[in-house]
Amino acid sequence: MKKTLLALSIVSLSTVAMAEDNVANGDVNYGDPTATFSSVGVSRSSDRTQLNSTFGWGAGNMIFADLGAGDKKDAEGKIDYDYRLRYFKVNDGLGYSVDVMGDRNTTTAMAGGMYKFDVTNNISLFPMLYGGYMSSKVEMQTDDGKEKFKDSTLVQAGLYAMYAFDDGHWLYANPKATYITRAKDYVPQIEVGGGYMVLDNVSVGFKVEHTADSKVSKKDTVTWLQASMYF
Repeated sequence: MKKTLLALSIVSLSTVAMAEDNVANGDVNYGDPTATFSSVGVSRSSDRTQLNSTFGWGAGNMIFADLGAGDKKDAEGKIDYDYRLRYFKVNDGLGYSVDVMGDRNTTTAMAGGMYKFDVTNNISLFPMLYGGYMSSKVEMQTDDGKEKFKDSTLVQAGLYAMYAFDDGHWLYANPKATYITRAKDYVPQIEVGGGYMVLDNVSVGFKVEHTADSKVSKKDTVTWLQASMYF
């Protein structure tokens, strides 16, 4: 399998589509990944469109559902789709999640969590650690040709750093590295982005995802534009 396919699978492990914080006094900041919220939205890159939805209820329960498709069909003439379904539980700044994500050829399941540290009233840090398993219908191969595999366990560690503006806007950076045990190599990545509140319940935003070159990934940068409505 080409390195590109594996990189697409790994980039989905990011904590993108970060959560929004609907606090008791009605103030909203849409950058906190340990908050409870409900929303619908759409994301667009140069060649893909993704529909995003989130439902939050009770004491910190969250469900994220994303479905995307490429503008062009794949090599077999089929729709080039991707998906992600995640359950997220938040408790006093500590978040746990279980993810299932993939596309036509790969399926990945991950579990782990993150914790919120407030550096100032506007700056927060979220260290995170996840582990899981990836399976593919197509054989994957390292760049040096020494390893070939269709499945592997994964470990991902990262840090989500957020600056929350007083008016509800936000900026974030999310560096992370995923270790693929079968490949015996890391895939370094970083995501930066932000959101701007155009209405009390509507935001527009952006994110830039960069994947570094490794034995199992090609150097790649993807830019997304996003719009969301909260309720």
